[in-house]
Amino acid sequence: MLAYVLDRHGHPLMPCKPRKARVLLASGKACVVRRLPFTIRLLNGSTGYRQHVTAGMDTGSKKLGVAAAANGTVLYQADISIRTDVSKKMERRAAYRRTRRGRKCRYRPARWLNRASMREDGRLAPSIRSKLESHLRERRFVESILPVTEWRVETAAFDIHKIANPEVADYRAGPMQGFYNVKAYVLQRDGYRCRSRQEGPHVDALHVHHIVFRSKGGTNEPGNLITLCARCHDALHAGAFEISGQRSRTRHATEMGIIKSALKRSDWRFNETFGYVTKHHRERVLGLAKSHVNDAVAICCDPGTRLAPRAWTLYKRHVACKDYQQTKGVRSQMRIPTGKLFGLRKFDCVETPKGTGFVKGKRSSGQFALMDIHGTTLTASVNVKRNTRRRAARTSTLTMEERERG
Repeated sequence: MLAYVLDRHGHPLMPCKPRKARVLLASGKACVVRRLPFTIRLLNGSTGYRQHVTAGMDTGSKKLGVAAAANGTVLYQADISIRTDVSKKMERRAAYRRTRRGRKCRYRPARWLNRASMREDGRLAPSIRSKLESHLRERRFVESILPVTEWRVETAAFDIHKIANPEVADYRAGPMQGFYNVKAYVLQRDGYRCRSRQEGPHVDALHVHHIVFRSKGGTNEPGNLITLCARCHDALHAGAFEISGQRSRTRHATEMGIIKSALKRSDWRFNETFGYVTKHHRERVLGLAKSHVNDAVAICCDPGTRLAPRAWTLYKRHVACKDYQQTKGVRSQMRIPTGKLFGLRKFDCVETPKGTGFVKGKRSSGQFALMDIHGTTLTASVNVKRNTRRRAARTSTLTMEERERG
């Protein structure tokens, strides 16, 4: 584990070992700024020594991974879950407003074309804007604790220009990278699902199959490729069925295209990379399993170099900053306590005899439900009126550090 260090003016320096941080705190030369991740600020001057720090981001519409490395060591790695409930909440809010116009209360006229934001150039839907802000928020956080010199961002799974023109010069030459690009495009196009439509269980391992075999003149063009699971792929080659080569488009690809364009239009200066390059480096050089954190580690690596991920990963989850629903029930007859109850709010991080987690549900009896950072219920009922300590207040970013399994 590392302790992140800021100078007396709040500017990031290179991190130090926990032992050195304890010495600085005990001697009164530093103070604690943040406990997760642990960050201290120097109270006196420093040399300001900094190394070349490269940060990488694996973008996504549901999750994103971020890592930073310097001098062959991973300094920071995080897995962030992005909000996916914005559209649903806005539809519910619109329904509440619509029913309010028919009840015995103040009439609220319908509004549509009189909203200036609807006519704004370059306007993004609220759900897309929330995902974009999640990427930029994590960038600002990393730059607040580490002196980042260079950013590398994976903006797409494949390079469509290289597919259309295979002769284009690649910036990271290596064996089989061209076919990795086409495979990444096909997997993305088919939604990372087996397209055989055969009955029976489909395994997780996915293969890219040539509809017209290469031995019969088939090419590596995307139109001649389809995604199959390992079980269906073996059955197909055994002659158990034939395929029609159906295609699908996903919402994920559309959202990522919009986010990619918005990131390029922003004032963020980064080096663009693609998913097939990341996958090739992660599998062939680093030998790591598929995950957003491992992809981010592969992104911030230089070509041909090896980096080992940290044993601890910072997991984050973006949530709403407040709870706006006041009542529940068919006739809204039951009020929901949106404020503090027994000194705790929803999503507060608490330490109880049944474990440490975030408040998921509150009851007036004091029996609360707890969950972990991934939303899994730890306990459905724990008495918070005794032997309970609040570790962190609710924020729009829930944070928990966990050791990597395996």
